[in-house]
Amino acid sequence: MNPFDWMLRHGALIWFAALALAFGGALVARSLPSGIYPEVEFPRIVVVARSGDAPPDVTQIALTRPLENALATVMGVERIRSKTIRGATELSLLFAPGTDMWRALQLSQSAVAEARSGLPAGAELTVERLSTTSFPILTFNLTGNIDPRRLHEIGEFVLKPAFSRVRGVGRVDVLGGDVREVEVIVDPEKAAAQRVSPSQIADKLRSQTVLQAVGRLEESHSLVTVMASGEPRDLADLRSMPVSVGPNGSPILLGAVAEVVEGAQDRMLRVSGPGGETVLISIARLPGASTPEVVRAVREVASALGRTLSAGVRLTPVYDQAELVDESIASVRDAILVGIALCVLVIAFFLRDLRAGLAASIAVPVTLGITFLPLGLLGQSLNMMSLGGLAVAIGLVIDDAIVVVEAIGRRVEEGMSPSEAASRGTRELMAALLGTTATTVVVFVPMAWLEGVVGRFFSALSVTLAGSVVVSLAIAVTLVPLAAASWIRARPRVDSAPSLYVALYERLASPLMRHPWIGLSIAGALVAVGAQSANHVPSGFLPTMDEGSFVVDYFLPAGTSLTDTDAVARKLEAVLSATPEVGTYSRRTGAELGPATATQVNRGDIMVRLKPSGIRKKSADDVIAQVRAKVGKDVPEARTEFIQVLQDVLNDLSGMPRPLEIKLFGDNYPTLQAKAGEVLERIKDVRGLVDIYPGIEGLAPELKFRVEAAAAARLGKSATDVASELDAALRGVEASEIRRPDRPIGVRVRYPDALRFDIRKLAGLPLVTGSGVVRMSAVAAPIASGSETVLVRESLRPIVILTADLEGRDLGSVAGEVRRKLAGLPLPEGYTLELGGQYEGQQKTQRDLLAVMGFGLISVLIVLLVQFSRARLAFAVLASVPLSVVGALATLWATAIPLNASSLMGCVLLVGLVVKNGILLLQEYEELLEQGVASNDALVMAGRIRLRPILMTTLATIAGLAPLALGLGSGAEIQRPLAVAVIGGLLVSTVVSLLVLPCFVRLTAGSDRARPS
Repeated sequence: MNPFDWMLRHGALIWFAALALAFGGALVARSLPSGIYPEVEFPRIVVVARSGDAPPDVTQIALTRPLENALATVMGVERIRSKTIRGATELSLLFAPGTDMWRALQLSQSAVAEARSGLPAGAELTVERLSTTSFPILTFNLTGNIDPRRLHEIGEFVLKPAFSRVRGVGRVDVLGGDVREVEVIVDPEKAAAQRVSPSQIADKLRSQTVLQAVGRLEESHSLVTVMASGEPRDLADLRSMPVSVGPNGSPILLGAVAEVVEGAQDRMLRVSGPGGETVLISIARLPGASTPEVVRAVREVASALGRTLSAGVRLTPVYDQAELVDESIASVRDAILVGIALCVLVIAFFLRDLRAGLAASIAVPVTLGITFLPLGLLGQSLNMMSLGGLAVAIGLVIDDAIVVVEAIGRRVEEGMSPSEAASRGTRELMAALLGTTATTVVVFVPMAWLEGVVGRFFSALSVTLAGSVVVSLAIAVTLVPLAAASWIRARPRVDSAPSLYVALYERLASPLMRHPWIGLSIAGALVAVGAQSANHVPSGFLPTMDEGSFVVDYFLPAGTSLTDTDAVARKLEAVLSATPEVGTYSRRTGAELGPATATQVNRGDIMVRLKPSGIRKKSADDVIAQVRAKVGKDVPEARTEFIQVLQDVLNDLSGMPRPLEIKLFGDNYPTLQAKAGEVLERIKDVRGLVDIYPGIEGLAPELKFRVEAAAAARLGKSATDVASELDAALRGVEASEIRRPDRPIGVRVRYPDALRFDIRKLAGLPLVTGSGVVRMSAVAAPIASGSETVLVRESLRPIVILTADLEGRDLGSVAGEVRRKLAGLPLPEGYTLELGGQYEGQQKTQRDLLAVMGFGLISVLIVLLVQFSRARLAFAVLASVPLSVVGALATLWATAIPLNASSLMGCVLLVGLVVKNGILLLQEYEELLEQGVASNDALVMAGRIRLRPILMTTLATIAGLAPLALGLGSGAEIQRPLAVAVIGGLLVSTVVSLLVLPCFVRLTAGSDRARPS
């Protein structure tokens, strides 16, 4: 029995199975997590170590070098970059692609644990694996005209626990305000008179603060735990604690030598927003959690908690990633709907039958619905890449359906019944359909070997595309013929004149068959256009989109105090407040800005959220350019860098923080810094470079107490004793704690602010010795000096890195000009210069995608050799691929769209798409030869027969891609380069397939004789 006859007899079963699978896919789609990017593992781990406030050169020896040596042996590490600042170091480990990052995290933690014994006592270590869930999806500003300590406590002890209980929430960070602390402010003169120092007071408090179980006993049939307690219950208990003994043997109480008050820890950071002093609450999600669902749940909790807060305390959202996710999903959905509508119009126009258009278009929703099933099985999420793959697939999944419906419609026009036409048309096209589908799918197989961020991101798109194309083939040979047989009406045969486009094609094709060298001339002209386009098309790395938010990183000169940095940051806030497109912002200034980063008080960042795109008239890039110019004019003392939020996240995850890095390696920092100055002079006038950072922070002021060992020894003191006294007096010592019902509050012993923050009084600090009291200047003379602010190393070598952003120019041309300007730069022996950053990633991505394209061509050739009985036909079809890439390059050049990862992916996709028309054409050509038609006539007849389906599939694909190519909606910018490249390539490839390809066949058709069956 004919398979189609069986399907026709069991049509209800086919319909039910297809619709049930589509409905199941829709249910799976509702349960899939959604986010901006796919859930991928990024090969980066960050290690942060903190220990005191030693200058960078000391910290590098004590912390950085031991950790570098330990981590360099971790399996899979390709690059280690360390940044050492005062008292802290940050090591960024980049691993080889394909590394199991959970195992790499364990190995890194083990290496750090082994190195701990060689690190300073009390060093704090953090080892964190970076992923997309390491960064916040939602931030709030908590503001109110109340005590900053209370504001911080509301965030830490009220909001954080409530948000942490929300399903899908990962880390919740609270930053800003003041951390409550009990201050024991020692009076220097009173303490000196009693022969007691701050460090001794701290030791006494520590020894008397005890809460310890000392035994147990039985009493009245109960087990009684015996406790020994000396802990202070309140400030009065602290004041009454003895810290020394007077000459007459009476105890000297703490209150006699120190003031005990509730205060706050010394501020090392400040957070603010439009409402002034702010506590910033950042919320990240767990892996696999859906961003919109988590955000909605958190905002519901925030709304409920907001009604319980004190009068005047407000919780205001700043950054909301769910808005971008929802807008992106909505725009992709609209692109899909618009693409379907345009495809239906194309089909109806060519077939002059709306029913036929509906029969073909039924393939789209059913195919898309079923496609969600393999996406769910493969653990994919709904993100801009997978959904973008569905939007791109609109024009592809309808191709097979169009070819089938066109073949059925043509036979109905010849007088066959719809059922007979459906059976015969589908059966005759089966080989061609299998070939065209195979050529589209096989080009995605090499994508599995793509490495890095681009490979992981675009693999989600390729999986979606490949899955939908395979499903569309099954629908095209089952459901579509059934629909066509039922919906298309029989019509009497009418011998009408050929259509206008068919007549035009015959007038062009017939002379070309007589003079095939004209086709070769056309191909040569296209190659020349391609070469010209390749030289002029701009190039980039990853496409950018309007996220509706951006980050301003700002830096003040080395050694700038927190107060002065904060004052300059307020000027930046003023610029943002005066920008009409800015909705709100949150600003962080100072050290300890994140759990996995080492920062200083002379820097900070501002998270800026713009007003919705429907309200503002300028794009995010235009707003950034406007703010950058204004900041350069009004706040010249600050060095700033601007970047959109998700771009910043991607850069951090991939370890390529800036578009362009110029890396100078050597063995001596002063020499490197001198060479960095020469590099800066050469590149500073390069058009398009902005926010240039020379890689040199400069010296930070330092006051060094040089201990005279002999003088200290005469007084019974060592250099360590003197350092401990200075540390206790200036920074303070946490000596005890007071337990509150829900938390402990630290007790810190220190000198008054008026003394410890006045550089002129430090030499006169009292130093208690066994024989009396002397001034600090008697054993240690303060010397004003300076130290490097930041020391950077990469691959265990000193390095200086110059960085820059781009504005108004593409990455490739800027990097090319920079390379030319740096050619011939004299470097000392052993010193090297490299270009890195996103430019390095761009070069690797281009090489990888070109390799993928090469493998795709080989795979397509194998399919073509299976498809055709003559190898020459396979090579002739394959020859049309480079000419279609010419169309892609020329279109990118005309539209000023860079040749980046997205557009290169479009070129890879073209490899599979453009041969479909050639297969349709030459499959018909071979059938005509089998029927006894002469070679030249067979080529023209094949073109005439296949002209309509080729035009229909091309225009339908273009119609499906049109919404993406126009960049309509949020997130469409990611797929726009791909869509534009495919459209340009398809337009050229259609002409090549219909006119140039027959010329290739004609020139090599010596043995292609008619063979009567």
